[in-house]
Amino acid sequence: MIRKIDNISRRIESEIQLRELDISDIIRDVPHIIQILEKGFLEVKQLVSKNKFNTYYEEITFFKEIKPRLFSKLIYYKKIHNLELNKPVCGYEAIKEYFEREQEYINLFHHKNNDFIQYYRLGKTILDEYYFLRNRHEPGLNLESFYFERDPDFSTNYDFKAAKLLANDMLATYLKSELIKLKQSEDTINGALSVNGKYRWTDTKSALVELIYAIHAEQSVNSGNIDLKILSSIFEQMFNIELGDIYRIFVEIRGRKGERTTYLNRLILALNKRMNNADNK
Repeated sequence: MIRKIDNISRRIESEIQLRELDISDIIRDVPHIIQILEKGFLEVKQLVSKNKFNTYYEEITFFKEIKPRLFSKLIYYKKIHNLELNKPVCGYEAIKEYFEREQEYINLFHHKNNDFIQYYRLGKTILDEYYFLRNRHEPGLNLESFYFERDPDFSTNYDFKAAKLLANDMLATYLKSELIKLKQSEDTINGALSVNGKYRWTDTKSALVELIYAIHAEQSVNSGNIDLKILSSIFEQMFNIELGDIYRIFVEIRGRKGERTTYLNRLILALNKRMNNADNK
């Protein structure tokens, strides 16, 4: 059975990896990944509930490695989706405090579970039968408060804690990345936009989005080492315009019939006209 479970797990992870390549908006794209994980998780749960492991070693392997690896992804994606849904709309300090508070939760979890985390990270095995075999309600074990509410056929004393640990590793990386991007955005906007308030964008929003995406695609700013949202924020601040969901506008541009880059085409015509006029003087 362990081979069947492992094959299902690897299939799910392959599907997720393909989806991850297409993530451009967490709120819109991540629910598809969550659905894949939930469906696959139910498939694994049914298999485990209806069959028996051949050995204790197989059972430990599942609850120590396979299930936490899969479940950690579900915890992680649900968490970052919830973070994006509830993130403050604006304000550098408010957003920074929001992400740093999540970092504190991770540190608190690690502090409270330090002994188990060391055991798990060091690959120890001496307590595996108590941590990762079902129906081992040993006195003195630091169980999750809701342990007895879980399905005893699909849970052990510590498989959830192992999954939470792995999810926190991914979440810590995500939070660090978001804070770096937030700082870069604030520094860029504060340092470069001395013209703020003087100039306004007088063409359409879709025209400006065409320009932003073209500049980003051509890697014309910082050799491409700039987040699309940061680049968009620079133009918004520079020209006193609120673009909103630029990806939605980009999708509309992609869906145009005939010429899609109408503004960029207009720019080419306008520049050629000016050069021709200059030549004729």
